Amino acid sequence: MTKQRREAAAHHAMAMVGGFFGIYALTIRSETFGSSETSNLIYLVLSGLTGSGRSFLIRLGATACYIAGIVFASVGRRLCRDFRLWALAVDTAACLLLAWIPAGTEPVLALYPMFFATAVQWLAYTQAAGFNSATIFSTNNLRQCTEGLVDYICTREREHLRKFRFYGWTLVFFHLGVVWGWLCLGRWGIGSILACLPLLAVGLAATLRDRSCG
Repeated sequence: MTKQRREAAAHHAMAMVGGFFGIYALTIRSETFGSSETSNLIYLVLSGLTGSGRSFLIRLGATACYIAGIVFASVGRRLCRDFRLWALAVDTAACLLLAWIPAGTEPVLALYPMFFATAVQWLAYTQAAGFNSATIFSTNNLRQCTEGLVDYICTREREHLRKFRFYGWTLVFFHLGVVWGWLCLGRWGIGSILACLPLLAVGLAATLRDRSCG
């Protein structure tokens, strides 16, 4: 297996974790998406405009968690040989914390560990096989996949086909994580986040394989 394929395998494995985190947050925590700051920042502004001090502070805290994750990963990548292993550890810790937070906790507050962990994962698994791709949300992956297919149809250049396949498989694995999460949510509720641990084990195995082969 080539270096590019090993990187892609690790990346796609972690996309399943991203999909699982996404469906868990949206379903368990009142449709709050803990893997992206876009909606949180919009509601942060709205809270300020409407004078909702408590909501403003909670969402400000979520933003701080996300920024802290980015800072942690940005520094960590400079200090560690392979920061991906640290990201896996952070994701694991987040799963354990999320399983412990009670159902009645304010949804955004309950997702603080996820805001931090997904920011770390985003930077740790942001590049693979020569492409930039997020493993924690899908919008840009969908754009790149579609663009790659259209460009290949128009030019018949194999590099565009490779791009289409990489981003296409990222979307497939992300939504396999969504499916696995959905199957677990109805059975275990809040505790279903622990069903993400086997996905992290797959991500660890794929990352270690890539790491060991240089």
